[in-house]
Amino acid sequence: MRAVVSDLRVVQPDPTLDAPTYVDVPAAGAFVLIMRDDTAYCVEQLCRRLSGRSAVPPSELSTALTESYRAFQDDLRGAFRDTAYGPRGIAFHVVDAHQLERSVRRWVGGGPVISLDPLVERAARPLRVSRGFLLGGRKALGLVPRPDADPIGRQITTLLKDPPEHGYTLVEDDVSTGATLAGVIRLLQEAGVRVRRAIPGIRLAGTAPTGILGVAVDPVLQYRAVGGAAAAERVMELTDPRNFLLGASGLVVRLPDRTWGRAPYWLPFVSTTARVGLAAAYEKEFALSMLEANRRFFARAGQVLGRTVRVADLHPATRRLLVSLGMASLSRPVCSLLEGLGVRMDRWIDVVAESGDRSGLDAPAAVR
Repeated sequence: MRAVVSDLRVVQPDPTLDAPTYVDVPAAGAFVLIMRDDTAYCVEQLCRRLSGRSAVPPSELSTALTESYRAFQDDLRGAFRDTAYGPRGIAFHVVDAHQLERSVRRWVGGGPVISLDPLVERAARPLRVSRGFLLGGRKALGLVPRPDADPIGRQITTLLKDPPEHGYTLVEDDVSTGATLAGVIRLLQEAGVRVRRAIPGIRLAGTAPTGILGVAVDPVLQYRAVGGAAAAERVMELTDPRNFLLGASGLVVRLPDRTWGRAPYWLPFVSTTARVGLAAAYEKEFALSMLEANRRFFARAGQVLGRTVRVADLHPATRRLLVSLGMASLSRPVCSLLEGLGVRMDRWIDVVAESGDRSGLDAPAAVR
């Protein structure tokens, strides 16, 4: 592990180690926001969606989008610096995703793997599930299939074909409360799928149990608060940069038409306070910064592509979000959409809140 600048630390897991690497966070120090460097994964996904109707060679597009996405991450950290996490300030831990994946795969060994992590699906059986939320991100509805994935029961049925004698190893990107991991293990056990071990890339100590439903949980990186009453105050949080880029990922939310969409971690769609502990008084300021950071990203992407990036170019789950809320047609330029959201932020906050209330009236406690 090495320091880069005063508030930015690059964390590089050592794939040769056979025990967790402990990362201590002083309870009286700066609030620590832990992010994987998801650049390679995110750029690959963006290239697939944006390359249509463009004569730009794939390698050139990838290079340009990588540069643009890194600039977006700089803007994201700047927006967090400009908002309040208390008098102690904020620090960033950026985890090397490639080294983390190497460590996870080494710990898995040669046995069969079920992966909940979209960054670790090669040579694994993916289980595409997430926790679903009402719009706003404050109320969880239970485990749901990721947008456009098969129903969870059908996904689990495929795991019952030729089950391994000694059970599966379950891979997860990170564990904070442990709710998602516990829910998945419970569903698998109820279906007769044996899970012998769970390996999260990152775990926050004090927020999740060391074992879940009889399954050992062995993280590669173990974060822990030291030097104070750690449980009394939130001192760290986990997220990924792509959760803040429109159409790249985000929270799985129930839409007014009762389908599932993806929403970025900023207003008017999702409470950043609920997701990563941002002070509520700064949510709107942060959202306006994110709108501008997103606008710059898509403007740069359009310059590289030689065409306007439109809502139709975004992930289907994000398109559904925008269309179902009446925010945009598929032909609307993304930059125009973002500018409009900023101008009418208060109105859209109210619209999203009302839509969330309506979609929650008949929402089940858990969806399978």
